Amino acid sequence: MWRSLAARQRPPRAGRVIRVFSSAPIYDLIFRDLSPRTLVRLSRTCHMIHEAVTHFFQRAYNINRHLSRYFPDPLSFRSLQARTGLIISGSNALQFLDRTFYPESDLDIYSHPGHVYEVLEWIESFGYQFEPHRYQAEDWHNQVSPDWDGTMPRMLRVLDPPQEEEEDARLARYSNIAEVYTFKRFIVMSDGEHVELQVQVIQTTYNPIDTIMKYHSTCVMNIITFDAAYSFYPIATFEDRSALKIPGSRHRPDVLAKYIKRGWRAYSVFMPGDLAQPYKSPFLPNVTRWVGDRHCWTVPLDTSGVTPRLALSSSSEQFSWDPSTQNGWTILTEPSSIASLSIPEIDAKLIATTVFRYNYLVPSDSLSLAIRRWALSQGKLYHGTVTRHDWTWFDAEIPRFRESA
Repeated sequence: MWRSLAARQRPPRAGRVIRVFSSAPIYDLIFRDLSPRTLVRLSRTCHMIHEAVTHFFQRAYNINRHLSRYFPDPLSFRSLQARTGLIISGSNALQFLDRTFYPESDLDIYSHPGHVYEVLEWIESFGYQFEPHRYQAEDWHNQVSPDWDGTMPRMLRVLDPPQEEEEDARLARYSNIAEVYTFKRFIVMSDGEHVELQVQVIQTTYNPIDTIMKYHSTCVMNIITFDAAYSFYPIATFEDRSALKIPGSRHRPDVLAKYIKRGWRAYSVFMPGDLAQPYKSPFLPNVTRWVGDRHCWTVPLDTSGVTPRLALSSSSEQFSWDPSTQNGWTILTEPSSIASLSIPEIDAKLIATTVFRYNYLVPSDSLSLAIRRWALSQGKLYHGTVTRHDWTWFDAEIPRFRESA
């Protein structure tokens, strides 16, 4: 009789587990305080918990909800991202991946050369007002041309010598940033609070990844494209809450201090363990990296309703990936002025050629040389054959060069 009764009853512990992990309001309270790596490990314990974690991720990383604070039509913005390669970075991308919210922060979006006019027009169409800096024209249309010619040599833009009243603003600029356009608008929240939103469009000199890799530390090396969010150093950023300062950054000390106050621990040099076991180091010194590689944390985003990118021209091969995902780098270890210590140095080779619509960073000399030699031959062919109006862009070849390297 006892055996029969026991067979009919479910073990109490299993019953409680089922009740907890089959109810989103309950398990959300547990999951919201867990780190991404802990959630991934938890999801591997059983099918039921795997489903619960999957559903939690879908709600926690809802990019349309995240963007709706700034844009009433998030899908329109993401379609703009898809066709221009526009990305989100800075504190906004960090907040999205960290599932946090900084009320005082703005939205920083990074534009490839040649797309900024379209991006600024789109921002204005949603009620944002341009707030020029003192060295900018009152109307951004007087400063930005809609006619970008990618078949012209891509030289570094040299800024005019600053006038006395412009000096402070100019000194805060970087060679890898061509311009920054600030837009603001007021909204009324559901609770009646009036909030001023700020969106900054960063026009990069070469490409967004080149700009981001020169920022103050690794904790802000996170991006959101139209179809995924990426953290370049996820273990350091979200598990250890640590950041490696990048020497040569021209950010003011208070910028890094802001992230220290938010809970990140900053390092100026590598620790001995980083160099002894680079693949176990959260900063991966001397390890070749690519956006979206196995060392990145990649969060795929629902692209339902997002208009995909079209072919760049009638003769160009279409590609669906975001240009930022074809960029790579290495953090090298360089000797410090203090004996036995090593400081980080970002190493990447820039590919800026007229046969590619976008500019790219690659992490090796051999790959850079192979692409450059091929591009030189292609450039001679096209510059001697057709005009810009009949141009063919060969960006679809970039992944093939990577595969053959």
